[in-house]
Amino acid sequence: MQPAADNVVHPRNSLRRRLVVRIGVPLLATFLVMSVVQFRIDRDFLVESLRQEMRADVQIECLRLESSFLAIEHAVDLQASILQAGSPQFLPLGDPATGVKIDTLLWTILKSNEFAFGAAFAFDPGTAGLSAMGFAPYVCRDRDTAGFRSVDLAPDAKYNYSKADWFIDAGEAPRGTWSEPYFDEGGGDESMTTYSMRFPATNGLPAGVATTDVALRKISQSLQVYTKNSSYDFALVSAGGKFISSTNSAAWMKSAGDFEAGSFDRELLDGVAQFRKSREEFTRIGSSSQWTFSGTRLVFAEVPSSDWVLVGSFSERSLVPGIVHALLLGPGLSLLAAVIAIGVLWRSADRAVAPLKGVVAAIGRLSKGDLSARAPSGGRLDEIGMLSRSFNRMGDELQGAIAQREEAEAKRLAVEAQIEAARDIQRLLLPRGDSELESQDERATSEFEGTSIVAFSVPSNEIAGDFFDWFARPDGTFALVIADVCGHGLPAAMMMAVCRTLVRRAAIEEGDPSSALARVNEDLIAQAPQTKFTTGILLYVDPRSGKIRYANAGHPPAILVRRDGSTSQVMESTGTVLGLEPAVQWTTQELHLSSGDDLVLISDGVTEAAPLGERSGGLFGPERAEAAVAAACSGRRRDAQVIVEGLLGAVREWSKNNQDDDLTIMTLSRT
Repeated sequence: MQPAADNVVHPRNSLRRRLVVRIGVPLLATFLVMSVVQFRIDRDFLVESLRQEMRADVQIECLRLESSFLAIEHAVDLQASILQAGSPQFLPLGDPATGVKIDTLLWTILKSNEFAFGAAFAFDPGTAGLSAMGFAPYVCRDRDTAGFRSVDLAPDAKYNYSKADWFIDAGEAPRGTWSEPYFDEGGGDESMTTYSMRFPATNGLPAGVATTDVALRKISQSLQVYTKNSSYDFALVSAGGKFISSTNSAAWMKSAGDFEAGSFDRELLDGVAQFRKSREEFTRIGSSSQWTFSGTRLVFAEVPSSDWVLVGSFSERSLVPGIVHALLLGPGLSLLAAVIAIGVLWRSADRAVAPLKGVVAAIGRLSKGDLSARAPSGGRLDEIGMLSRSFNRMGDELQGAIAQREEAEAKRLAVEAQIEAARDIQRLLLPRGDSELESQDERATSEFEGTSIVAFSVPSNEIAGDFFDWFARPDGTFALVIADVCGHGLPAAMMMAVCRTLVRRAAIEEGDPSSALARVNEDLIAQAPQTKFTTGILLYVDPRSGKIRYANAGHPPAILVRRDGSTSQVMESTGTVLGLEPAVQWTTQELHLSSGDDLVLISDGVTEAAPLGERSGGLFGPERAEAAVAAACSGRRRDAQVIVEGLLGAVREWSKNNQDDDLTIMTLSRT
């Protein structure tokens, strides 16, 4: 007799299957979600770890290159100074005896710097005592003998050095410039880049250009030596977008136009170009999908002196083993445990129902964001206990990963708080005004009879290298100072604090501004490394007569506004910058400030202001600064506050609110 249909349970409707489906499917779905979440967390964590590690390596190598370039720049500047200082002993040019002296001077550059390939003094053709072809003694390394060889570049008809880019560019950059890489046919017969700096005519010695060549192969070999044990790839790109060093030897000295669109080298060079515009240190090329490992991560760092860019890269495929390992140890094992648990349920549904309720409840809490949710294991040693422990382990790992991210965020906030505290300390170093203005970076005072002072200073980064100060002197005058420490950030800020203390002491104890600057210079050289210099103007002001005695250490001129509204640039430099050369002297000049006159002092953050990425379009410059001050004084209301606000508004309008340097404005008005 056949059983009735109602007594037959179809396998699809069995309690065992329904239990497994109702418990197992949500469990598998939850673990799938957790696997995806864990995948994203592991991938992001590994990417960030590798990226920061590579960033540190790139920056270290970038600093090493920068130190080599700065050493060459300093050597060229030093040799040019020696040439000018001893000019009589190097005359007449072209004489064999003086030629040996010049060659010896050039040899010292090559002997002191392994990067240097050749060095030259190229005098202006056609000047007194020289032929139309000029005179250009050149000393370079001889690759055949490992020694040095000397040549005169001028007689070579195939090589007109006065038409070379390095000679022309030096005239447009008085402080020196690095050339775009080129092949020096007829000179050193080597692919190289050249640092060139122009020097003026002195004591019968014609004007010309001092240069040092750096062989590109030397740079590439050095980079390969220092990075050969790194797990990343490195490339060096010139300011003009050419490969100087690359893992692809065929890419050497090629630019973006030499590669097919979509190729790795083309996308890397495009990434460098984008970095120059946006200053974003990190980017990804090769793939737009966030779920594949076919892309490449890039890190950029700029070599400041030459505007070259060092690029570090690693393939995302290198992340696969780490992510797979993490998934296997975390969600992978948990998922395996879940599958085993479902098999047990399939075999013994009745016994599995009760203990699985705890697991299901924990999953429910976890899916709602309760990271502390854990399944009760009860000390079971079977598959259900394994499932509970696997789930709990997965929860611990997830909770730990989130805790790590929160800890990293807390550390970042702590660093920002420390930087803000440093900025607050800097503000405390500013002189006290009559009252605190709305801006914490602005001060004003009328404490000195017959005068009023308004000063404004805002850093380009969190902390500044600019500073201003005023204080009374024992003889009834008061001192006024504006200064700019070379560089930005924490090193410049520390030097700023040292300079402020030294200037205050010297200005109170020394009766003459030039003597005070000389004392500050000696103290700086004795207490601080000679890699940072400071510009500044120190004024001794007599508030009763309006007489001002001042000395200028390489700082931008001030702007004088007379009572009738006429303006002029005054207080030109009376000596070199502070902190580089010992035993330097400055001269003291005088200026009279009449009633109703204003004196505006500025830092180079005003004159060198420019829109982001558009410095070639022109800086704000001293002429625009003078015009902006004149415009601010042309209205009905004319006072120090109006002048500061007018000049600041003009600078920000010109630069489109971009600020690459610390910016300081100080106005002294005689009422």
